[in-house]
Amino acid sequence: MTSNFHRALGCVGTIVDGAIRDTDEMNAAGFKALARGTCVGHAYSCPVRWGGVVEVFGRKIRPGQLIHADKHGFLAVPLGEESGLLEAAKFMDANECRTVIAAAREIRGKTPREICDALDQAGAEFKRAAKAKFGRKGEW
Repeated sequence: MTSNFHRALGCVGTIVDGAIRDTDEMNAAGFKALARGTCVGHAYSCPVRWGGVVEVFGRKIRPGQLIHADKHGFLAVPLGEESGLLEAAKFMDANECRTVIAAAREIRGKTPREICDALDQAGAEFKRAAKAKFGRKGEW
């Protein structure tokens, strides 16, 4: 989404002192990037064991412990809610594709103000759909 937005504003690429994600989106937009590496944007994973204590960026997470998103960008899923995680992830991915990514792809020929307005409107629709689905406030 961001690469489409920046291309519409006349940018051809970025230099990032960190990681980039969604390189397929960047490639489709013809957007170039120079970065230290790539990171996971949307991943498929397979758990190898359950119920153990893990350490992430020096922070220990115990099963069932709720961790808020912080500067490291992670959280722990409370016990009992993990069964709905895949469905929630699929919903949020589809929601993003239907709203903000679609809006970012439809920016050709628009002014910067029109682009920003379209992205704001798409973001508001994303929030409405997420709140309607989950019934509580989240990062959106």
